[in-house]
Amino acid sequence: MSSETETYAVIIAAAGQSKRFSFGGDSGIEQESWFDSATSKKPYAKLLGKPIWLYSTEKFARRIDVKQIILVVAPEDVSWFRDYFAVEIDKLLLMVISGGAERVDSVQKALNIVRNNIDYVVVHDAARPCITDEQIIEVFNAARQHGSAILATPIVGTVKLVEDGEIKSTIPRAGLWEAQTPQVFRRQILIDAYARRTDESPIPTDDAELVEKSGFNVSIVPADKSNLKITTQSDLKFAEAILVNKK
Repeated sequence: MSSETETYAVIIAAAGQSKRFSFGGDSGIEQESWFDSATSKKPYAKLLGKPIWLYSTEKFARRIDVKQIILVVAPEDVSWFRDYFAVEIDKLLLMVISGGAERVDSVQKALNIVRNNIDYVVVHDAARPCITDEQIIEVFNAARQHGSAILATPIVGTVKLVEDGEIKSTIPRAGLWEAQTPQVFRRQILIDAYARRTDESPIPTDDAELVEKSGFNVSIVPADKSNLKITTQSDLKFAEAILVNKK
């Protein structure tokens, strides 16, 4: 099948509780009145005047090969999100659904409603707003070639194994990479990987881990740290600088 006819569904993961993310103090980040304690989660924070989740979603929506976008938010946010972002949802033809107890449960719920005519499934963190069109093209191309592909960066710092605040050992960093998103899989590969998951299975840290443990190969597409995942409020300033520099 040629790349011109292959189709993609994108799952935007935005259902986390953002426990390490909050506003206040001297962060220098101002939020509108709607951004209160009930919804103070990183995907909804304003970044250069736009909510974080919207940056990557718009990039995927502009691609003609992306035929379905599913945004997964926390169950308690679904009603509010649909009301507040009604214009964006309608414009980008988004499906907004409630997530599960864990990230893997949220992706599973979205995967269950991916259309049967979709060839590839893309999973992306809503909290990675700095993804570029070029990076998306590269990981899409790699997935078409290998069946599965993710963006990742090589570990360059010294890695220590720490227990109870003490170093137990130094981990050789050769061959170690830090996984990013988007992560792209041929739809049936991801479906098969999730079908092998049981209630007793360890919770995977990302979808690539689930695919790996199911016996499928996952290709690495080298990226850089500009595709950062916003975790704390201080990350917003780094993201601002990256986005301004890319304009």
